[in-house]
Amino acid sequence: MELRHLKAFVVAADLQHFSRAAEQLGIAQPALSQLMRTLESELGLALFRRENRGVALTAAGLAFLPHARQSIESSELATAAAQRARRGEVGEINIGYHSALFEANLPQLLRYYFSTFPEVNVSLVDAGIRAQFDMLLDHKLDLAFARVFKDHLPDRLRTHHFSESNLVLLMPDNHELAESFTGELATLRHEKFVFLHDTAGIGLTSHTLQACRQNQLHPKNIMYVPSLMSIPGLVAAGIGLSIVPETMTRLTMPGIRIVPLAQPEMVSELSLISRIDERSSAVLHFIEEAHGWG
Repeated sequence: MELRHLKAFVVAADLQHFSRAAEQLGIAQPALSQLMRTLESELGLALFRRENRGVALTAAGLAFLPHARQSIESSELATAAAQRARRGEVGEINIGYHSALFEANLPQLLRYYFSTFPEVNVSLVDAGIRAQFDMLLDHKLDLAFARVFKDHLPDRLRTHHFSESNLVLLMPDNHELAESFTGELATLRHEKFVFLHDTAGIGLTSHTLQACRQNQLHPKNIMYVPSLMSIPGLVAAGIGLSIVPETMTRLTMPGIRIVPLAQPEMVSELSLISRIDERSSAVLHFIEEAHGWG
């Protein structure tokens, strides 16, 4: 028994007329009659009886009809589920991040993805950059969002550009340079700074310090903290200055002056990292959906 037999049977049963059913199915009436004979032969019983103006279902046909409809519906649901899986709209993804969720459009991307593709179970894992690399290579993570030097990436991993953010200077609003600072970074050489702890030496802070050195600023007095979220409060308290992605400024508070930095090196890129040989449809689909959100 094939699905085409069931579909032809349901149409013929609904229309109670073989000619009109054949026309709706786009086949010749003899072909429809042959399909019904084959189905009845396989079942070993008659499904239709002929009447003057068409056909009517037998008792067996009436009993068979709802099950035929259910079989067709189940087949269509199974086909749709398989197609969603092929497109990557079903499955599981484990995504690593470390302070990256402050990036302006990442929360919006995740909210869109969760609501649009509810059959993909997404887990978020907070981990440092080196830990993210290890977990990606061990298949404990599928993707990771991070700011990282690309030339420090393990050979089996690759980056996908997600977004770019200008770096800005945070200083207390009562700092002696709050009103007069012109953007010349070298004038800050004696200042104390607060930066995110970058154990791996390949993340946001390392990139920021490299950009500072390219602009004649070599900070000597640095306080390192484990979370970006603590930096605005420490700056407001007068502990030191900081240089952070502009997207972080929505977390700032009273007592802070935000100064744009025009130097071309003062830019931070947020990358989406995956395995080079990734084959998961769900993971590849997420990467595709992430394009354009940064």
